[in-house]
Amino acid sequence: MVVIAVFKSSRPEGQGTLKWFGAAQQRCTVLVLTAIQVVICAVWLSTASPTPHKNNQYIRSKIVFECAIGSVAGFSLLLAYIGLLAAVSFLLAYLARNLPDNFNEAKF
Repeated sequence: MVVIAVFKSSRPEGQGTLKWFGAAQQRCTVLVLTAIQVVICAVWLSTASPTPHKNNQYIRSKIVFECAIGSVAGFSLLLAYIGLLAAVSFLLAYLARNLPDNFNEAKF
């Protein structure tokens, strides 16, 4: 996000965007997004955590334990949030595709 903001701020329409991407804002963004995922996981695991489930349906001669996810809504919410983060990452990568070829973030 910061690299995109730096290159967008060099254009006339993006003069004010760089002030939103300082070191403190980057740390805060990571902490907030991680905290949201921790809260979703904690609520899901505290309300209806996954449990082992004995499955005798397929093979009767063997004992097969499967994971019963507990709350389908909690698991779906967690997967949807991870999917949202992946979609945002893909969007940022898509926006960064037009960066100059000579730009190398690890040069220095």
